[in-house]
Amino acid sequence: MTGISILSIVLSRQIVIGNRNPLESVTIAILLGLFFRNILPLPSFVHRGISNYEVPLKFGIILLGIGLSFMAILEIGAKAITVILLCLLIAPALLFMIGKKAGLSEKLSLLIGIGTTICGSTAIAITAPVIEAEGDDVSYAVATISLFGIGAMFLLPVAARLLELNETMFGIWAGTAIHATPQVVAAGYMYGEVAGQVSTVAKLTRNIFMAPAVFLIGLWYMKKKLIKAGDLTKKTRYSKAIPLFLFGFLAFAVIRTIGDGMSILPAPQWRWTVQQVSELGKFLVLIAMAGIGLNTKLNTLRQIGPKPFFVGLVASILLAIISLLLVHILGIS
Repeated sequence: MTGISILSIVLSRQIVIGNRNPLESVTIAILLGLFFRNILPLPSFVHRGISNYEVPLKFGIILLGIGLSFMAILEIGAKAITVILLCLLIAPALLFMIGKKAGLSEKLSLLIGIGTTICGSTAIAITAPVIEAEGDDVSYAVATISLFGIGAMFLLPVAARLLELNETMFGIWAGTAIHATPQVVAAGYMYGEVAGQVSTVAKLTRNIFMAPAVFLIGLWYMKKKLIKAGDLTKKTRYSKAIPLFLFGFLAFAVIRTIGDGMSILPAPQWRWTVQQVSELGKFLVLIAMAGIGLNTKLNTLRQIGPKPFFVGLVASILLAIISLLLVHILGIS
């Protein structure tokens, strides 16, 4: 899994658009894992290792918390925050219902919805263990989100020029409607310097809500699980709904916020520390995604069919429309 992860990073860096790397190494790692699992025979002694991919995933998620600073909320303004919050309140439930109507499983619908509205493959990776999602669902959801995130990265700047949006308006639109952070940044800077800066801050602010969203999903899933088992008592064991790694993720976000505000270390050393911890977290998640690919059989994906891609397409279009309408309604300029 480590070898696949390193190879995916190398391949991701070969694709450059506007000085950015829009194709995430996470997507490449899953695709490489799928290739090696389904095209080449794997020796039996590696099966036990690749089946334990959740171990690096959980440790990686904890370390990823260092990439979120609550101070970012103060930089973007009330109207922009309102757009982000309304998108996060409206879109996930709407997309979840669309997925269910299309005949997708609840877990796959939820993964596509959370990936579309919050943080692409990172949100999917964090949510998957909370709802006990299968590797097949994770692979399909990441592939779907990556495909349409890249499409939005190219199409939204074109649409924005036709609609004559200024750079601030486009920055907010891109920051709330495009799925993954590298794609948001690439689209923003393709439109202009100000658009790039605004879209980056909007996306980082959107990422902050990942932790509370996953907490609520965890509570919902535990309650649903207990009801199904007929074990919903007056004192429901909601503490078990939130895995410990999510508390670790939140703790690292708090550490980042305090560190940014109080200057515990000199600024250069603090930035270096944050970057190293964040990169380690990303690499551990990358290893886990390679493991998910290695555990996924193409026959299973064929059984799911093309519906998730159509749901992902509808989800991406709806999020873009909702976000753009809110930008106009709230008069962001």
